[in-house]
Amino acid sequence: MDALDRQILVTLADNARQPLSRVAEELGIAQTTLHQRVRRLEEHGVIAGARLVIDWEQVGLPVVAVVSIGVEEPGPLADAAAKFAAIPYVQNCFSITGEFDLMLVVRARSSDHLGEVLEMVRSAVHGRSRTVIALSTFFEGRVPPLPADEG
Repeated sequence: MDALDRQILVTLADNARQPLSRVAEELGIAQTTLHQRVRRLEEHGVIAGARLVIDWEQVGLPVVAVVSIGVEEPGPLADAAAKFAAIPYVQNCFSITGEFDLMLVVRARSSDHLGEVLEMVRSAVHGRSRTVIALSTFFEGRVPPLPADEG
């Protein structure tokens, strides 16, 4: 992956729905070059798909919480993660360091609904949890600067 591939990724990450002709023009390259590079990035798994950016307020899921889970049952963390994946309001699950083992991001319709979702989370595995509720979202889903090739 070279500097042009990184530029393509950053440009598409900002708006994956923009016409590739506009991306090619913005980057100063031929459309065929862009198409070939995008296809190659897809074939190598660098581009794994395109996603919508959803306004969670407008779709009725304005409450977001981060739940830290300390798993207290035997077995790999992947087993616990699979149980959380079965809960539709769990948006993300990360293995973490520190006092807890997993971190979940959950969405809910209201504080009452969040309570119901947290009951599902607590029932999924034996362990302890700590929940933090977000008051505001200033930004999310940013793409950080991509590292340059070393060497």
